[in-house]
Amino acid sequence: MSYTSPIQKLAQQFAYADIATQATNLQNEQAELDAESSGLDSLSTALTDFQTAIDALNSDTDGPLTFSATTNNESNTVSANSQAQAGTYSFYVSQLAQGQQTTFSMSDDTYAATGSFEITMDDGTTMDIDLSTVDEDGDNCVDASELVDAINNSDDNPGVSAALVKTDGTTTIMLTSDTTGEQSGFSVSVSGNTDLATAESSSEQSITQAQDAIIHLGNEDGPAITSSTNTFDDVIPGVTMTFSEVSDPDDPNDVTTFTVAEDSSGSQAKVQTFVDAYNTLIDTIDSLTSYGDDDTASGVFAGDAGMNSLANQMDDIAHASYGGVSIVDYGITLDSDGHLQIDSTQFSEAMEENPDGLTAIFVGEDSMVAQMDDLMESYLDSSNGIIALRQENIDDQQSKIQDESDQLTETYNTNYERYVEEYTNTLVETYTMKMSMAAFM
Repeated sequence: MSYTSPIQKLAQQFAYADIATQATNLQNEQAELDAESSGLDSLSTALTDFQTAIDALNSDTDGPLTFSATTNNESNTVSANSQAQAGTYSFYVSQLAQGQQTTFSMSDDTYAATGSFEITMDDGTTMDIDLSTVDEDGDNCVDASELVDAINNSDDNPGVSAALVKTDGTTTIMLTSDTTGEQSGFSVSVSGNTDLATAESSSEQSITQAQDAIIHLGNEDGPAITSSTNTFDDVIPGVTMTFSEVSDPDDPNDVTTFTVAEDSSGSQAKVQTFVDAYNTLIDTIDSLTSYGDDDTASGVFAGDAGMNSLANQMDDIAHASYGGVSIVDYGITLDSDGHLQIDSTQFSEAMEENPDGLTAIFVGEDSMVAQMDDLMESYLDSSNGIIALRQENIDDQQSKIQDESDQLTETYNTNYERYVEEYTNTLVETYTMKMSMAAFM
């Protein structure tokens, strides 16, 4: 620990007294800028959270409209998005989509690592494996395990998985197409290896055939609809149907019935996410712009006209008309605190009368959500947004404060050295005078 002499302590006090007022002013300015920067961070986070919440509603498939979808057959499922059309739809399921599954035996024997093994898909895609490259242990032979690995690891695999199955002491290779539908069919062949070709061809068995799913609208005699999978998502707009059970072949009227209906409560729950996000953002803006009172401090942007206008702009956008309707028509109004609230009864009545109006408010380039998003971007844009520009201005001011602080430090150091010299000289002179006077006594 360094020693500070009384002269040094005195010099420090006087040197700091010279700059104390300026230093305090700079500290206060820095504190204000730090608070403003922190306030901008809080605002940015709140705006981003709000933007994320509302943008999720501006979607053709996942907008505010919610539909319930039910079925009379739990084995066959249905779901509906915001583009769904209410109604009742019946389907007779004549067959399910499936992929091909084929087996062949290699016993427990090994075969010479010569020739090639080929899988050809029904769409013409092929995989040709050179059996000389399959020999993993270098014994110039190929066994079932090595062949399975070669099939599964081939960069040219066209969509067939291989597996080993032990059956009664026999090693069976099971080949399964990775997809379903007629196009998933394939054939197997071996060339240049008589023993393996004979083993494959003589033992090959078809377990399942590749086929499309076929459903009929209404009943067995209705129009046929096919799909390479058991999922149909383009038959009814906005509705996805998945079948896992066929109809009774002896009953042409054994149909699966799907009922799609507008779900007012579900739609209100989605709109509530907008209301909650709106209210959260308003609370943040209020806290940042509040003038405070005896119990609470003023917000960092109290009296800031630019920030105060944000809430007003949001209110104007929220209560504008979109497609001839506004959120007020759906029972969404402001309370005394500036928060949005939903009247469930009015919302349900409006949804029954005009559900498409809710879509017009929330979905589309000219919707309320789109305009809210534009407003958020005017603040959040990283290059020329309001927050970025204000932070840039803060950074400039902080840079100037740093320059002034550096200058004050230099002034302090200069004055300190001067005071040390002056007080040292004074002390020396005083000591000299005392010694001189002592010589005459």
